[in-house]
Amino acid sequence: MMRLICALACAAAANAFGWGADGHSVIAEIAQRRLTSEARLEMERLLGPGVSLASLSSWADDVRPDRPETSNWHFINFPVKEDRYDPAVVCKATPTGDCIIGAMQRQRAILTCPSGDAKRREALKFAVHLIGDVHQPLHTITEERGGNLIRVDVDIRNGKCPRCPPRRTQENLHSVWDSVLISNKEWNWGAYVTRLEEGWLKAPEARGAEAGTVEDWMLASHRVAAQAWDWLPADKLVGDLYFTQVMPLIDKQLALGGVRLARFLNETLPTLLRRETCN
Repeated sequence: MMRLICALACAAAANAFGWGADGHSVIAEIAQRRLTSEARLEMERLLGPGVSLASLSSWADDVRPDRPETSNWHFINFPVKEDRYDPAVVCKATPTGDCIIGAMQRQRAILTCPSGDAKRREALKFAVHLIGDVHQPLHTITEERGGNLIRVDVDIRNGKCPRCPPRRTQENLHSVWDSVLISNKEWNWGAYVTRLEEGWLKAPEARGAEAGTVEDWMLASHRVAAQAWDWLPADKLVGDLYFTQVMPLIDKQLALGGVRLARFLNETLPTLLRRETCN
């Protein structure tokens, strides 16, 4: 049985990584700046004073090799051209977990119920990561394992360093969305946060962007994947044109992930302080 679980975990891992560390840090930092005083107090009680959400935002990826039952928690797969999904099909229980929707429902339940500090601490760390993952559009599509099987050449010259010598590399499309495009936009994730705070997060479009359910957020990410899926050139070159096309989508997804994570934590972390009980 253990051998079977390990094999299934390896098969699922190809589509399990969400944003790279920088992307998850961007989302976590945006969220932490928007925590209510009650939510911040409970976060510090669980994690310790001075702990940043960014510092633990990739924890769920780090523990996955030792927790194969959580592998499928990081994504949900259904066809890129579909606009609806069947939870009974794409979120069913397996030895490697069900899907990101089921996982997030469980983290909410643990955080809002008197489950004990250890369980709530772990649920908090999972939630910080998984809400980031649900905003990575390629984490919602079946095709080519979310783009992992699509080999691309990367040659971006108009990114953060247009005067640097060009460096052409080979990647897969999923990793390009996870980290390559982000790392070509800014020198570090802190600068990325600053740009979003001074840009998209101040725009009228950002007002009320935290609304909706996790399912709503996932389906919106899926629509972004459908929008961008056909933009990849036939020659599989991720160059300046592709970079210019998709970066506004990535900026928006990271910003949305941050404000929605803040809302999730503001709703769930202070519940015990308010002495609310579970049904």
